[in-house]
Order: sequence, then structure tokens, then C-alpha cells
Amino acid sequence: MLVFVTGFMGVGKTTIGKSLAMDLNLPFYDLDGYIESENTKTIFEIFRSEGEISFRIKENLALETIIKGVNGSAVIALGGGTMCSQKAAERILSSGICIYLKKEWPETLKDLGRLSGRPLLEKLSTDELKSLFYKRKKFYSLSQLDTILNTGFSPKKLVNLLKLLTNR
Repeated sequence: MLVFVTGFMGVGKTTIGKSLAMDLNLPFYDLDGYIESENTKTIFEIFRSEGEISFRIKENLALETIIKGVNGSAVIALGGGTMCSQKAAERILSSGICIYLKKEWPETLKDLGRLSGRPLLEKLSTDELKSLFYKRKKFYSLSQLDTILNTGFSPKKLVNLLKLLTNR
């Protein structure tokens, strides 16, 4: 089974995904990391030099490559905007189970202050980020599992909860 992890930037998709994969003894793939290694550029550099449309095309191709290349089960951390593509969302939801790591806007805003190197953080104002957050929230809600990640959950507790939810 493929387990996809989605949510807004800074919610812990990569951290939780790696931990879940380790606990389930499954391979782990980070979609953004894969795109960076295939293009020998950071996501920020791709956005800056080629634009978001080009990045989204690369993202869809990378997603398809990973899904086709996995033999059996794996955990895949998606990019923050991956689920916003209808084609990607349909592929994800037909290929496995998708877990939405969810935080509310005030907590997300605090976490965004600790991030760097994210193209949209450099480009958008706080109001624009808030608007993007609520726009994307609708797409994340397509996920089969809705998991709240907040300060009350340590990554280990959250992974244990996800293991129960994915019946692994």
C-alpha cells in the first residue's frame, strides 16, 4: 500500500513521513527532495528560474515516476501544493491512502516563521499566505484520513496514531 502524507508547508510531512516509514519498515520518498535531485536545483531555484507552472509539471512527472517505481508499499511525503492539481489528487487517491496533517492557521503562521528557503514564503505577504492556506485546505480535505498535528502530539505519538489508522 502507498501512504501519502499531505498538508500545508511546515506541518511536518517529511518528518512524520520518515518516521512512519521507519516504524512500518517501508521505503520513504520525499516528493520535493526527489524533484530537487532530478533537476539539480532547489525548489526555490526552480520557482525562481522557471516559474510555478514549470514546477507543477515537474511535480506531476516526479509523482508519477515515484508511484510507478515503487514495488509494493512506501510512504510518500507530498509537496504542499501537490493535492491542488486535480490530476495529481486523482492519481494519489487511486494509488493508496492519503493522510492530511492538519494545523489551524494561527499555529501554522507561527511555524512558517521558523522556515526558510520556501518560494512562496519569499513571494507572498502574510495575508496572501493565509488566503493560500484556506484555498489549499479544501484540497487537503479530499484525503481519506484527517489527522490533527498539533503541539499536543509528539511525532512519535502521531506516528503511532497513523499506524492504527492505516491498520499497519
